[in-house]
Amino acid sequence: MNALPIDPILPELCRVLVRDGRAVLVAPPGAGKTTRVPLALLDRIDGRIVMLEPRRIAARAAAERMAETLGEAVGQRVGYRIRGEAKVSKATRIEVVTEGILTRMLQSDPALEGIGAVIFDEFHERSLAADLGLALAWESRGVLREDLKILVMSATLDA
Repeated sequence: MNALPIDPILPELCRVLVRDGRAVLVAPPGAGKTTRVPLALLDRIDGRIVMLEPRRIAARAAAERMAETLGEAVGQRVGYRIRGEAKVSKATRIEVVTEGILTRMLQSDPALEGIGAVIFDEFHERSLAADLGLALAWESRGVLREDLKILVMSATLDA
């Protein structure tokens, strides 16, 4: 596996997220946020890791890259759900989803049972659905699930 700029800070990011339950990660495009961070959290977070990816093609590509890194097919430990298509199984621990899927998950199960962390990727792209998802996840963490980990990842500080 080739080294990426994000690699040296992954241990500290994982420690902070596990300890504090929340973190913001700002790193330039291509640093490895999307594909390295969820994999680094895999053995440190209880439950599933849900990562919001704003675009369908990016959600599918991120899941494919992470699964390839693990030497698995998509739908095993890493899967995705986008409108009209899903590749997940009972073994799936990292699930890459689009905004509409995350919103429906939060509406149907505000406590996000079985989910240990929610990652908001590409947050600098800002959208009403992503902002709503973060607000609902934050509310869930504050009222129902103080153990829920929330990570916001962005390419700029403007997010």
